[in-house]
Amino acid sequence: MAKIAVYAICKNEAAHAPRFMTSMKEADGIFILDTGSTDDSPRILRDLGAVVHETNITPWRFDVARNLALSLVPLDYDICVCCDLDEVFAPGWRKALEQAWQSDTTRLSYPFYYGDDGSFFFRSLIHSRKGYLWAWPIHEALLPMGAERVATCTDIRLYHLPDRSKSRAFYLPMLEQAVREYPHDPRMLRYLGREYLYHGQWQAAIDTLSRHVELETWDAEQSASLRDIARCYLTLGQPIRAEAHDLRAIQTCPTMREGYIELAQLYLSQARYAEAEEMIRQALCISDPHPSYFNESWAWNGTAEAILAAALSAQ
Repeated sequence: MAKIAVYAICKNEAAHAPRFMTSMKEADGIFILDTGSTDDSPRILRDLGAVVHETNITPWRFDVARNLALSLVPLDYDICVCCDLDEVFAPGWRKALEQAWQSDTTRLSYPFYYGDDGSFFFRSLIHSRKGYLWAWPIHEALLPMGAERVATCTDIRLYHLPDRSKSRAFYLPMLEQAVREYPHDPRMLRYLGREYLYHGQWQAAIDTLSRHVELETWDAEQSASLRDIARCYLTLGQPIRAEAHDLRAIQTCPTMREGYIELAQLYLSQARYAEAEEMIRQALCISDPHPSYFNESWAWNGTAEAILAAALSAQ
C-alpha cells in the first residue's frame, strides 16, 4: 500500500482549516508550511493532526513556499498531494488514487472544480515524492526533473471553495514582475494578459495575449488567448476584429466548443442568424469537454441549444 502525504502552504486560513483537515484525513500525513499567519491557523492545524512549520519568505515567491512545503514531507512517502487550504476532495479520493496509480506512474491528473457553475479543468498536482520541483514566482507550476508518466483519474474530484473577500490585488504587480524576469515565457504572458482582462485593461490585455499567442505551442492555450482577445475587442466596440480572433481560436483548436459558441453569440447579436446556427451545429458535434484544459460550464449547460433555438426562430 502506498504511503500518501498531503502538503500545503498556509497564511491566515483558520476559517478553512477544519474543513481542509476533514477532507485530507484519508492521507497518511499532512504537512503545512505556515508563511506568517496572524490568526490561529498553526494551532488549529496542529490540534487536528497536521505537521506545521512556520517561516517568513521575503521577498514573497510562491515557488519558494511550495518547495519548502514539499521538503517537509519525509522521503519515505511514496505519493504527494499538493492542495491549498481552501480546497477539498470529494470523499473516497484516496481509494480512487490508489486504483489509478500504477507502478510506473509519477503524476496523476484529475478534475479540479473552480467555480460555482461547475467549471473545471484537469489538474495534475498529485505526484511521486521524488523528481519534482516548483518554479515561477506566481501561478507557480510543478516541473518534472526527468521522465514522467502521467495517469488520469476522473473519480477524484477536488473543489476550490475560496474566501471571496480576500484581496488578490498583489497578483497583477507580481505577474508584471514575473514577465520582466521571464519575458519570453508564454505561461507568464498568458496569466498576465488574463489578469489585465480581469482588471478591465483591455488594450494591455490584447497586447500581452497577442505576444502569448506568438510564443505558445499548446493549441488549447493559444485558442483561449485568442478568445480573450476577441472579448477585449468586442468590449472596445470593434466587432470585426473580435470575429477574426474568434475564427482564429476555432481554427487553432477545433476540438473545443467554446470558440464556436462565442462566435455564434456574436453572430446572433448582429442578426446573422444562419451563421450563428452553423457555428452552434459545429459546436454540438463536439460531444466531450477538452480533456486537458479549462472547460467553461456555459459550453455544456444548454447555452448552445438556447442560441440555436433563437437563431432558428429568427430565420
